Amino acid sequence: MKRRHFIKQTVAGTALSALGTSLCWSRSAATLEPKKILELAGTSSSRPDNFTRRFPGLPKQGLKNPRLEEGLIELAKKMKEDVDQPPNTENMPPMAGYTYLGQFIDHDLTLDLTPLDDAGHVKVEQTQNFRTPFLDLDHLYGGGPNLSPFLYENKEEYRRAERFLIGKTVTADGRDGSENDLPRSPQGIALAGDPRQDENLILAQLHVAFLKAHNAVLNKPDELKKSPYYEQAGSPFAAAQRVLKWHYQWIVRHDFLKQVLDATVFEQMEGEESRSRRDGHANFQIPVEFSMAAFRFGHSMVRNNYRINGSHAPIDLVDLLKLTGPGGGSSFRLDEGLRIDWRYFLAVVAPGSAQHSEVIDARIAGGLYELPVKTRELFNVPTTDSEQRLPVRTLLRGARAGLPSGQRVAEKLKCEVLHGSKIAVGSDAEEAAILKKYAFLEDTPLWYYILKEAEILGKHGRLGPTGSRLIGDVIMSSLKSDPTSYLSVAKDSRWLPTLPLGQPKTDKSSFDISDLVRFAS
Repeated sequence: MKRRHFIKQTVAGTALSALGTSLCWSRSAATLEPKKILELAGTSSSRPDNFTRRFPGLPKQGLKNPRLEEGLIELAKKMKEDVDQPPNTENMPPMAGYTYLGQFIDHDLTLDLTPLDDAGHVKVEQTQNFRTPFLDLDHLYGGGPNLSPFLYENKEEYRRAERFLIGKTVTADGRDGSENDLPRSPQGIALAGDPRQDENLILAQLHVAFLKAHNAVLNKPDELKKSPYYEQAGSPFAAAQRVLKWHYQWIVRHDFLKQVLDATVFEQMEGEESRSRRDGHANFQIPVEFSMAAFRFGHSMVRNNYRINGSHAPIDLVDLLKLTGPGGGSSFRLDEGLRIDWRYFLAVVAPGSAQHSEVIDARIAGGLYELPVKTRELFNVPTTDSEQRLPVRTLLRGARAGLPSGQRVAEKLKCEVLHGSKIAVGSDAEEAAILKKYAFLEDTPLWYYILKEAEILGKHGRLGPTGSRLIGDVIMSSLKSDPTSYLSVAKDSRWLPTLPLGQPKTDKSSFDISDLVRFAS
């Protein structure tokens, strides 16, 4: 039985165009105005929080270039990569799971519903971010049990200790499988605090792991009471929420950033964390240099195919994207045989067994480069060739929002500046000619610059200094400004991860996303 679709073309088209990075939008989302969807999910839409500029004084990239958008479209044509590139063993990119942890983090921090056509007409400072600018898992918890009851088990014995609903998979013969799917409505609509979490199979399975981790914490009530930080949170639910949020924040700060940032920049963040504990709270908004450029480096890390478990041969990315979200699968529920085995994505068993992400460079996997035909039809994406390409949409959105050039940002951050022939390193003759023709060698679009910087200075395995500084600064500012973060609440002591509960850690490298997934299992 095929999944039904409840698509209101105009709204869905607006949502997809606005998201830019997203390939899917929930079936439930397609029937309602975007703002109403988020209100029903219990998100921060009742508390408007706009984007901002990190460098308001820097001039717009391409300001004096009358052929700017023409050049960006030409450049985007050269960004397609149909075959995964073998990584240099001395500069391996992160394991494949970190690609989707990055997407999980992005969905926690940003949601911009501005259509691409309107990106140049709405001021950045007036553009609403429909997520809180904090690493608070609001896309997981929604508005909590009171505002988002559809996310939680409705049992009397769970009052004040509410557990997440977990969906069951379906076996080949139609029977209930294991509890390893997103909870879904009878129509197959994923019940999540953000409909984008059902966007692809790997992200959806990571979301399930976080749901299970919350429930696993609640299974240790006596251990929760042993920590004053957890006990002071209030109810068992609030305590479990604090446990999961703090461990997630720790993973972002000490694991994810270590995997993707320039090593020198990452080491320098230790002093920034110490200052954050002393300085207290500060007003903070997500800058567009982060949301529209720097944090979109993850597009480059997506592979053309993935091995998802031991029962399947590698699955092509185009086919993988069909397994969940609108039109996904052959039933309303995830097939049991398509469960993610995290050993192929993270070091949950032993280092070296997981596949790695694609190398970080100015190339996008072919399956991600072109929006799938079904997606274009469902969401009324414009039919011009350029509008159907993800790099085109990303570059045009950045230009219309007035992002500064990569060179100007690098200068501002006092990083090594790539310009002239340095920008063209690794490019073929045709791409180099495009860069020169449209004056991009000295005035490079910020997103493209950050990818080239990773390719050249990060040697395909990590971000360069400019991208690292931008992302590191935003993450630290988010943690510092969040009054509920471990930096704010535990500022007078060195809080360390405690999962599994009752086994406190002794150093910063002793807890990572693999540990959380293992605990959730």
